Amino acid sequence: MDNKTNDIRLLVRCSQMYYEDGLNQAQISKKLGISKSSISRILNSAKEEGIIKISVLNPLPNEYIYLEKGLEKKFGLKEVIVVDSKSNEPREIKQELAKASAEYLERVIKDDDIIGVTWGTTIKEITKYVKNNRRNKVTFIPLLGGLGQSNIDIHSNQIALELAKKFKADSRLLHAPCIIDDPERKKMFIEDKNIQTFLKLLEKVNIAITGIGSPQLNTSTMLATGYYSKKQIENLVQEGAVADISSLFIDKFGQGDSFENNNRVIGVTLNQIKNIPLTIGVAGHEKKTKAILAALRGGYIDVLIVDDKTAQGILNLDNFDD
Repeated sequence: MDNKTNDIRLLVRCSQMYYEDGLNQAQISKKLGISKSSISRILNSAKEEGIIKISVLNPLPNEYIYLEKGLEKKFGLKEVIVVDSKSNEPREIKQELAKASAEYLERVIKDDDIIGVTWGTTIKEITKYVKNNRRNKVTFIPLLGGLGQSNIDIHSNQIALELAKKFKADSRLLHAPCIIDDPERKKMFIEDKNIQTFLKLLEKVNIAITGIGSPQLNTSTMLATGYYSKKQIENLVQEGAVADISSLFIDKFGQGDSFENNNRVIGVTLNQIKNIPLTIGVAGHEKKTKAILAALRGGYIDVLIVDDKTAQGILNLDNFDD
């Protein structure tokens, strides 16, 4: 055989050993008596010569990939995960969002992470789908206070505790209400030594997972927990509030400076949320389209987990507003 034939034979042989036989480059190197760096060059040459052709078989609908890439590009997101909205029933959408969120958390958390969580029914749902079976050297903390007697299971403290249990991790709690009417009472709380220590811990959060609320919905967590009356919510909507993140209201442009109510919250601020290295936004259903779009425009979200119909609605609405 001539040299060219020998070269092609080597390209094919290495390619088959690597891709068909499942050997790694070190094993091929040992078997053929060729350096590991040469094996890497041979595999690259095989790709260039068309001997190796890699195809990705995507079992998901193509439109999901289109939606994910479209949102990532439009809003500069690190990743978007689109789930099936199925029957468009809010409860079923929350289940799909929660499953995807649990899988994503299991994928990205690493030792020494401090993971902040907000509250609400969607974030609560995540705790049901964590399948972790190893001890994780991470700490879960609430991003805001959560004392109260109603709907305790959806409070941030409770969710942080449950996630810590599922991930076999540590937790720290914020023993303070979420929202305080009286500025003097808030001052008293945040001057407490233990709460000051916790607020400093908030500055070290490197992963956050948050729902995105819509004050226009009757199912709003704000209403369910009794922190706001229906009239108060109506007033906020009239003032331009279209969404809340960690109980902090924002307008359609993602700005929250005009809402005095944000000063009543004990917990993370909007600026702090922006500075968290990885903030995961979990929200769905078409009724939340405007709220999610506002959060994206404000730059609060790095990774978005959303259903397909809402994802398409966000792109349509943003293009329409443009």
